[in-house]
Amino acid sequence: MKKNNILIAVLIGLILLFVTTNYFKKNSSANFKAEVIQLDSSQVDKITIHPALTIKEDPIIISRETNGWQVAQGHIKTMANQSTVRTALGQLEHIKTEQLVAKTKDKWGTYELTDSLAQCVEIKEKGKEKTTKLYFGKTTYKQSLNSGYGGQPSMDASTYFRLKGNPKTYATKSGLSSTFKRKFNTWRNSEFIKVDKDLITQLKFETGNEEFSITKKDSVWTMGTVSTDSTKVAQYLNTLRSQNSSQFTDGFTPKDKADYKLTIKSNSMEDLIVKVYRDSTGNKFIMNASQHPNVFVESDSTGLFKRLFMSQDHFSK
Repeated sequence: MKKNNILIAVLIGLILLFVTTNYFKKNSSANFKAEVIQLDSSQVDKITIHPALTIKEDPIIISRETNGWQVAQGHIKTMANQSTVRTALGQLEHIKTEQLVAKTKDKWGTYELTDSLAQCVEIKEKGKEKTTKLYFGKTTYKQSLNSGYGGQPSMDASTYFRLKGNPKTYATKSGLSSTFKRKFNTWRNSEFIKVDKDLITQLKFETGNEEFSITKKDSVWTMGTVSTDSTKVAQYLNTLRSQNSSQFTDGFTPKDKADYKLTIKSNSMEDLIVKVYRDSTGNKFIMNASQHPNVFVESDSTGLFKRLFMSQDHFSK
């Protein structure tokens, strides 16, 4: 009888444990919200990225203006890469919380979320005086249960974050932290030239040693009275369609006359002019295109400069 009583007591204890555990699980699940911030990306006017105080850099300011998104840091303000900004806005709008990690601010140091260690992303929306401030701390990695590409183990990354005015620490699986830790130049518009090759009617090269033009007439390209290699011309026109560079040279002051000049003419657009200046060492080229008159980029002799500047012999049959 005594033995039966013990077994009954153990059974009752297990039932109570089961009920209690599930109750608290259910309660915890009901109280946990995956979406701790609500943002409408179409209403965002400005994003200010404040680096951790230990990093001696000016904040990066991304602002919506009439001609598109602009990005600024210190005294430099320029066009932003519109696609990069849109991607970042989409990530902000759909940020999901994976886990509530801690409820009190005394845990911030553990997750690098103190004011001195965390990166702050401040978001300003239209019609709202108060900004939303997200603080991103450290990222941890663990091996995923699911295999990655080719059957190799993959890694899951969790980034810890908090909200201004909220002591809680959260974890998210998104790559949002990495998105906002990028350097200033990666936010900038890297387009150097972009042109419809079918509209081009003349190319004029001024390279110091020689000056020549190739002209299209009745779909045939010639250099004065000399025929051109049609394949070489077609390849070059494909090159002109789109060229990018993120090798920005800020603060450069051009001299009066460029060392090299390329003029791209068309019947239906303004002349597109590319100017090139040799640097003081003679080993680098500082380049500028009239499509982006305030932007200068750097190239060596094997990069952008080589792709755009050809000799007369290159186009000859």
